[in-house]
Amino acid sequence: MKLYHFILIFAIIMITTIVITDLRMNDLNSVIENKEQIDRNIDTAIDDGVTSLAEVDGNNIIINKDAAVNSFFLSLHSAFGVLSDKVGQDKLSLYIPVVVVTMEDGYYVFYSDEYTGSDGHINASKHWSEKFPYCYEDNDFIYGFTLGDVITLYDKNGIFGEYENRKIYSMDYHDLQMKDEYSSFRGERPNSILLNDEEFELIRKGTIINCIENTMAYYTTRHNMIAANYGITYQFSLPVIRKEEWVPYLDDVSMFAIFQGYPYGGETGETYNRFTTAGAKVSKSKMYYLEQSGWYLLYHLETCPELKKEGIILDEEPLYSVEACAAEGAYSCPICCGNTGVAAPDYVPVR
Repeated sequence: MKLYHFILIFAIIMITTIVITDLRMNDLNSVIENKEQIDRNIDTAIDDGVTSLAEVDGNNIIINKDAAVNSFFLSLHSAFGVLSDKVGQDKLSLYIPVVVVTMEDGYYVFYSDEYTGSDGHINASKHWSEKFPYCYEDNDFIYGFTLGDVITLYDKNGIFGEYENRKIYSMDYHDLQMKDEYSSFRGERPNSILLNDEEFELIRKGTIINCIENTMAYYTTRHNMIAANYGITYQFSLPVIRKEEWVPYLDDVSMFAIFQGYPYGGETGETYNRFTTAGAKVSKSKMYYLEQSGWYLLYHLETCPELKKEGIILDEEPLYSVEACAAEGAYSCPICCGNTGVAAPDYVPVR
């Protein structure tokens, strides 16, 4: 064999290697592009959903979980090109085992279930669960946490003895730290989490995370039985969720979704796995409290330094807009509200 034969064979091998490598790189680029598009679709859908979740109407925060989940799926159907394809919509929904909506005092799970139709066939559909509370228990109490400072306590041992016929209390937990009627509790339980703001927040947030994660894990695993009936062999399970992914959503009404097992990338056999979140950011924004100051009312933001001063008389229920405060005949606090609303005629802070 002559030299040019070796050169020709070497050239053929090199060209073949380059072409194969280039094809593989093209496949990889296609996979990356596809995943990025799915990321954008999911991000848009969860944002669209949470936009429909909550709104302030006067002094009422209206939470509409049905509107939120409808907007979420409508956005997905549009992005994945199945807006007019019922079969495609049903198939896409099988890759979303759970959607969770959090409320002030609990959360709901939107999950897949099966039912037998009039034709005898088993069909899959989505349903809302009952509301799950953010529940925690120690030796003294069963705690019902919220997304804020209000808490419901079941007094298991009658620690609040002055109210012997009462077992359930709902209050701002700071009341236990300040009010005279709970002085005996402070003396008997100085190490209670209710008397330590840092520990209270740690337990509150940890409880919310644990409750939601445990419930999502249950319904995600349960989804395997339903998906298998439609030929999906992917094993659904709750992905690892880092603590920092939870933190921004533990104080506000929010929406969470699992999108899992969706095949993409063609022959590469990749599957998509994503935990996505979005917060409505309305539950604690712009909360106002009323103070009786002489002959008139003042409204303060919850962060006002004058709010917790001794001698200020507050309405325990917050208001959520300046308009709602004005409807009560209240003037604005010049310290926390600045030029918002109508200023009080002769306001002097209580000292």
